[in-house]
This record gives sequence, structure tokens and C-alpha cells, in this order.
Amino acid sequence: MQIGIVDYGASNIFSVLRAISFLGAEAKIVTNPEELKSIDKIILPGQGSMGSCINNLKKNDLFESLKKSLSEKPYLGICLGLQVLFSLSEESPKDKGLNIFPEKVERLTKKRNLKIPHMGWNQVEFKKDHFINNDIPNSSNFYFVHSFASKKLNEKNVFSQTEHGEIFNSAVLHENIIGVQFHPEKSGDPGLKFLKNFIDWKI
Repeated sequence: MQIGIVDYGASNIFSVLRAISFLGAEAKIVTNPEELKSIDKIILPGQGSMGSCINNLKKNDLFESLKKSLSEKPYLGICLGLQVLFSLSEESPKDKGLNIFPEKVERLTKKRNLKIPHMGWNQVEFKKDHFINNDIPNSSNFYFVHSFASKKLNEKNVFSQTEHGEIFNSAVLHENIIGVQFHPEKSGDPGLKFLKNFIDWKI
């Protein structure tokens, strides 16, 4: 089994690659549609804006092929890789996402004594039992760096929630697709266990 880590030219892929390799899985950097076809599971890490992500995916002919692959292969979106699953983002209102979820990504509300971007460790409250969170204690701490998040979502797709002045959806789930706002590759033992569960997950 081979895991493809999508590199569209603007994501920090190497920490994810190191984590997957550390866990004993075979990982490959994917930069074009042909490579995407050859792998068994997909990880899309990302940083920056949703608009730049979408435009870079399109520039590399990956947007449509990724959309097709989402109906066939297990997918893990990390940070921006979660946000592109939505229809729209307040950050880039003219750029349409992959539309797995019809809702939009919204800016976190700035409140007194709370910094935006939300950066650092925070608790993740899992709302469902799933193979992916097996053996991870609920309310474990994961590492976050973001200013936008999913706030409104059909309850059946909410996998976990986190609070930073307001409740947001820190992980989302739809069939073979999982998106996480946190960075499992930077989240110590709980993050490594999360990635190991994704590696072992059978659809």
C-alpha cells in the first residue's frame, strides 16, 4: 500500500512525509494526476489561503483528478486540506472548493484575550467513535495554526469539535473522507496514533 502526499507547490509536506515514514508506511510525493492514480490513499496537507490552494491545484492539473479520487480512495486533509473540502471560504470568496461539504469556512471571531490565528495546543472532543480515533483518549491535545474554520456543518459530518472563544469543527467526516483542522504530524503521540489509524483504515 502506498500513501500519496499531494504537493501542489505551497504546502509544508515534509513533516507529514517524515511522520508517515516513521510509522513504517510507504509514502510518495504526488505532483501530477498520473501519480495520483497510482497511489492507494491520499493526504493533502496545506498552508496559506484556500484560494491559493485551489489555484495551485488547478495549475498542476490536480483539482479535477483529486475531486474524482475523493470518490474512490481514503483521503485525509490536514489544515487547508480540510478547508478545500468545503464549497466556499470567507478568505477566498471567489474560489470554489471541492464541495464535499456545501457549507463555507468562516473566519474565527476575534475576542478579547484570545489571539487569532489560533496557534498552539488545544483539546479535541471527538463526537463519534470511528476507527480513526481508536485508542486516542477523548479531549487529547492536538496542535493548531489557523485563522479560519468550519463552524456550521451537518451534524452527521462533525467528527470532532474544539473551542477557541467559540466552538468550531476540528475534524469532519464523510464516508472515505476525513479532514482535520489540527496538525497530527506535529501533535506528539495522539497525532501519530491518528496517522497510524489512517494508514491502517480499510474502507
